[in-house]
Amino acid sequence: MHRRGRPQASLSLPLRQWVLASLLLRRWAPVCLALIVFAACRKETATPAPPPSSATSDLVITPAGYMPRSSVHYIAPGYHLSVENGRLQKMETSTGRTIEDFGPVTITPTRRVPEAQGWIAYAFWNNTGAAITSFTTNWVVPSFPANRGSQTLFLFNGMQDGTTASSYIIQPVLQWGPSAAGGGKYWAITNWYVSSSQAFFGSLVRVSAGASLTGVMKETAVSGSNYSYNSSFTGYSSASALQVNNVPQAFWAAETLESYGVTSPGTMYPPNTDIAMKSIQILQGSTNASISWTPVQQVSGSAQRAVVVSNASPGGEVDIYFR
Repeated sequence: MHRRGRPQASLSLPLRQWVLASLLLRRWAPVCLALIVFAACRKETATPAPPPSSATSDLVITPAGYMPRSSVHYIAPGYHLSVENGRLQKMETSTGRTIEDFGPVTITPTRRVPEAQGWIAYAFWNNTGAAITSFTTNWVVPSFPANRGSQTLFLFNGMQDGTTASSYIIQPVLQWGPSAAGGGKYWAITNWYVSSSQAFFGSLVRVSAGASLTGVMKETAVSGSNYSYNSSFTGYSSASALQVNNVPQAFWAAETLESYGVTSPGTMYPPNTDIAMKSIQILQGSTNASISWTPVQQVSGSAQRAVVVSNASPGGEVDIYFR
């Protein structure tokens, strides 16, 4: 406390600094608190933040959100993934030799709607009948976004073994921007197998706006409760394809727009009004499935949404709107 009548010059330098700091804190504390509260409120209502800088984070983008770089793996041609004795492993296809062990897998077959990190608009179908043996979708690569910033966009049809934290998804993916698979300010494709803790991808192949894509997932084998799947793009390099063996049945299908780092939706999505995920066909053996798509919009009232045009198989269509 400052004592009346005592010369200020007699205070020691550290004490004078303490007194000055106390006075300033008493005077400006309410203002600082208001600023903190204001900033917190702004954060809650702000648009999604851009991806973490590589200078401050070792996270990379996958179709399951941000993951540590050490948890994301490239699967080169001549190799595939397989669950053996409860462990996910990279195998040499020609010899069956184990090349790398990625640890144990957890199976939780609970079925509920997912809470994916960046799923902005999608439609899903929860299959409760015979296993899906083929899931095909055709779409056309959109134009480049007007604002070519640091955003990453994913468009895909995909299949999951459930919607819990431990579920996986296998998917042929079109991407704009960077991801763990590579990429930049252009469109590119590859195939992914992603769980909540690890991600795997094939070779990234650059594609042009206006190119026609057909993403295909096929069941390649069944042994008891173990299923094997191949994900690919018809007519494109097999280096981008991905084979996964001995995993649980993938019964949950989706047509999806996923995005990260989009701070200006009006300019950071493609200028196209929408993209038609069409010629959808889902087979259960040799029989076309009776599909009933359910559209989901992450932000109610936003321009980005999924509209079910047709539940048919073949010939089904889900349109995903950008604006």
